[in-house]
Amino acid sequence: MVNRFECVLAAVLHEEPPVTPQIIDFTNEMARAKFLPIIEEGVRMMRWTEKAAYGLASGEFSSLDKVLKEADFMDNFIIGVGSGGFRVKRTVEACDELYVVEWETGALWRMGTAKRIWAREYIKYPVEREEGLERLELPDPDDPERYEGLEKRIRYVVDRGFFPMCSINGFFSGVWYFLRGPLEVTLKDIYMRREFYRKLLARIAEFNLKAEKNLLERGALMIGWVEDLGYNKGMFIPPKLYEELIYPWHKKAIELAHKYGAFVNMHSHGNINSIVPLLVNAGLDVLNPIGPSDNMDLKKLKENYGDKLCLQGGLSKYIGCMSLEELREHLLDRLRIGSPSGGFILSSEGDIPYEMDLETFRAFIKISRKYRLNSPPHY
Repeated sequence: MVNRFECVLAAVLHEEPPVTPQIIDFTNEMARAKFLPIIEEGVRMMRWTEKAAYGLASGEFSSLDKVLKEADFMDNFIIGVGSGGFRVKRTVEACDELYVVEWETGALWRMGTAKRIWAREYIKYPVEREEGLERLELPDPDDPERYEGLEKRIRYVVDRGFFPMCSINGFFSGVWYFLRGPLEVTLKDIYMRREFYRKLLARIAEFNLKAEKNLLERGALMIGWVEDLGYNKGMFIPPKLYEELIYPWHKKAIELAHKYGAFVNMHSHGNINSIVPLLVNAGLDVLNPIGPSDNMDLKKLKENYGDKLCLQGGLSKYIGCMSLEELREHLLDRLRIGSPSGGFILSSEGDIPYEMDLETFRAFIKISRKYRLNSPPHY
């Protein structure tokens, strides 16, 4: 049986694993609900009995057990085991497929599925005026209760042959997700109130580094965060501004993880080709999702940085609209480019969408398992 942990480790270290790792999820809860009966059918005969050995609480074990069973069916190699980021404090209201949540920072979001698309609306923020920064109260990132049971979850996931990942808030995205306001407000701050923006960024970044340290001290092996620094034509801010404002914090977070022998996996949609050299110089281990629709060319990135940066992604967000033959050829093309010599994890820029039909979903799971084998014949 293939050990997924060892395959991820080989890929990140730029060694060709026996199987190219994969991470694939669903675009939204509607998509998950549509395909859940197939997943449940595939895992219903599995029985695991390690609960007592790991000292896991009943509820915690059940939740992790379900995640691992789904990952086994989907053939996912990396499992999220804990977060040092901000948490939802409470659900303010719920209506049909939409609900309003309040975060620990005081930010209010309306989230859910609208017309089969996952949507997020920003309602309120704790720092709506500059003077609000002085009154901002963040949770204590050193509170041990935030990391309770993390060591057990990491050990359990590793022993089951999966690779565990822990997360923190984004740095750039954290400001407009949780403190200040929508992207356009944050961009105005960067251009018109730069010193104020620096202070906002520092509050998020200092929290992140403390949370990251707590995760690492408890055995985290990979730290991930979400940034979304651009769109399909380029960055939201010029590369020079990224280098001046955000890059120093990214570099500190990467260096901290490496100090503990852990890897860093950064997520960013958008055409961020212009800052990839900076990320490589900082020692970033994995970059995702390498989206075709964002003009992140897997072939060029592999040629230029494939020996230094592990590329996670490659699959189009339009896989749900492809015929089975188109999907097969697309999958093969991504693997032919990405898999040789390691440094590649197959994933999608948009995951499994609701539009994919049931038979194509079944076929995708099957052919992906087949074509990701790296032993001769390759395909």
